[in-house]
Amino acid sequence: MLIGIIAVGCAALYAIQRGPSLLLRPPADERIAFISDRGVRRGGPDIWTMRTDGSDMIQVTNDSADDRLPTWSPASRELVSISNRRDGRYQVFVSAWNGDYTHCLTISEGTKDVPVWSADGKEITFISSGKVYVVRRYGGREEQYLPPLNVPEEEKIVSGLNLPYMYAAWTHDHEYLLFTQETDVGRAAAVVESDDLMEGEHFQPVGVAIARSLDVAWAPSGQHVAAGFINRKGESGLLVVDIEAVEAGDLFVSKGDGKGAAKPAWSPNGKRIAFEMWTVKDGMQDKCLGIYVISALGGNAAPVISGDAREPCWSPDGEQLVCTLARKDGKRDIWRVNADGSGAINLTRGMEDSYNPVWSPALR
Repeated sequence: MLIGIIAVGCAALYAIQRGPSLLLRPPADERIAFISDRGVRRGGPDIWTMRTDGSDMIQVTNDSADDRLPTWSPASRELVSISNRRDGRYQVFVSAWNGDYTHCLTISEGTKDVPVWSADGKEITFISSGKVYVVRRYGGREEQYLPPLNVPEEEKIVSGLNLPYMYAAWTHDHEYLLFTQETDVGRAAAVVESDDLMEGEHFQPVGVAIARSLDVAWAPSGQHVAAGFINRKGESGLLVVDIEAVEAGDLFVSKGDGKGAAKPAWSPNGKRIAFEMWTVKDGMQDKCLGIYVISALGGNAAPVISGDAREPCWSPDGEQLVCTLARKDGKRDIWRVNADGSGAINLTRGMEDSYNPVWSPALR
């Protein structure tokens, strides 16, 4: 009887903790999540989802807050995002893809940013006040990962571990953590093994790149990192780093006022990289030329969609991309285009300002 009571109590606690997410099913078809101020009457942009042809638009959030950076869970059931709907502080929130619920996962005072799901969907990595934290999907203690708590303060200062962190993401097997920091000379990216991170005393990150402007992304395999850079000692371009071999190679590079890359995105099979192509002037990003695709082994970068097109995201089959494209009125639309540059379609068709498109993972 005692065992039965304990079992029932555990089941009840599980149900209370998970709540309506227990009944939530993934969408029947792949969808695109995005941010839009369409129909905003209460003050801030909201999260929406739509089918990949632009139909069946569903408003996920509806409040006066500023909602940002929606990201699909690995099972396509939920979206994690950043919002200031709670006391004006930006916190991590999780929402049902269809808008059935939205829950706050964090409570600490620091401003949260850049939430990233773990591969198993059980936890979320995010930035808070320049540090890297992890929180469980159903809330709880916010655990600090960077700078490491078990490294002496003097060593943190000497090694730069106290510099502000801007981004962090684990590999799918949780073996490596990729992160970026702001430094006196620009943004720096590095990778650290999970074991070294936990031990602290052997904390030895492997440098990826440092440049005035720098964006990084893991390959699906977790062995390579792509880095789009502007002004790396006068050079701009795109590089790939083999983490296990500790080798880096430029896919393309230009000197001076040439061209550089931003926001790299790996194709699902890891063979291609989409990115924003920028002109460089006086060592800084000047004008976005559009979305380009290049082989992960190098070669010529091919334009996919021209103009002020940004935020590339691949479809699960690697055949298409979604991105934003600026209009003449300064606002943005979300476009879908084939990876070879054909078949470009405007999905939002002038629907106010729409941006941050994210294609849902392949349905399981």
